[in-house]
Amino acid sequence: MTGRARRFPASRRESSEPVAASQGPDGVAGDGTGRRQGARGVPQDPEARARGLVLDSLSRSARTRGQLADLLARKEVPEEIAESVLDRFTELGLVDDAAYAEAFTRSRHEHKGLGSRAIAFELRRRSVPDELVQEAVSVLDSEQERKTAFRLARERQARMAGLPREVQARRLAGFLARKGYGGDVVGSAVREALANAQAAADNEDDGFDPEELAFTEE
Repeated sequence: MTGRARRFPASRRESSEPVAASQGPDGVAGDGTGRRQGARGVPQDPEARARGLVLDSLSRSARTRGQLADLLARKEVPEEIAESVLDRFTELGLVDDAAYAEAFTRSRHEHKGLGSRAIAFELRRRSVPDELVQEAVSVLDSEQERKTAFRLARERQARMAGLPREVQARRLAGFLARKGYGGDVVGSAVREALANAQAAADNEDDGFDPEELAFTEE
């Protein structure tokens, strides 16, 4: 014997530390009752949680009331609490569908060249009420839409100058229709763009007359 003590595996001891609380689906601790808990294990007030979700969403981008309602529903916020919170945000002017629709219309028309049809579609897709959609897009009168459509058609036509004029006309019409312009505006803009291009081509006569183009309202 060497006198050295034999080592035995340490016996399993019960931990004196409390068991950590379980976590909910969004990473917030729960107390076993389905309620959310804060970092210190205190159950979180559902209304405070809803306010936090709305503020976090608004801090990233403007949102419509419908979009925020959908967000709260996905986060399983009770409907009555969601309505109360959104009512308060609306009263404070932090949620304003009319202002959102007006700014959206102006931005999409000026920067992306969208017509009233496309803008109305996008606003409805964002859950803006129909009466506010109609009010917002009504600021785009036919003359303003025609000028924007002509500018777009002229810019696009310059990229396809080597194509036959009939092909240009067809592609320009499809391009403007996808931008949300009606048949009358499309026809006027395409004729103007092609006539402008023809006049700039040293009066070259290729037998094509833009006035003979026919466009129908889809």
